[in-house]
Amino acid sequence: MSYPLEADSDLEDDAGFHEDGFLVGGSDDYTDEYEDVDFEAMGVDPAEPTKAKPGSEEKVLMLAARYAAGMPLWHNDDCTDHGPARDRRIDA
Repeated sequence: MSYPLEADSDLEDDAGFHEDGFLVGGSDDYTDEYEDVDFEAMGVDPAEPTKAKPGSEEKVLMLAARYAAGMPLWHNDDCTDHGPARDRRIDA
């Protein structure tokens, strides 16, 4: 059994779009919406494990660097301690 395909008249057609998905007459230049970050200048090497705790600003920065480099987001030797930061001083 077959059914005829009918376009939903409430939906817009793709006549107003380029093949790349941008609107005809719309802004195709979205470079102003994104900021390039020089991770190397910030001392972030996406290939190295990080001691930054999950959810910390440093960990998020590392994830962004790995994503930008096209690498896996997680490193097997990354910090996995989810607990609060501890005072590492030794009192004598």
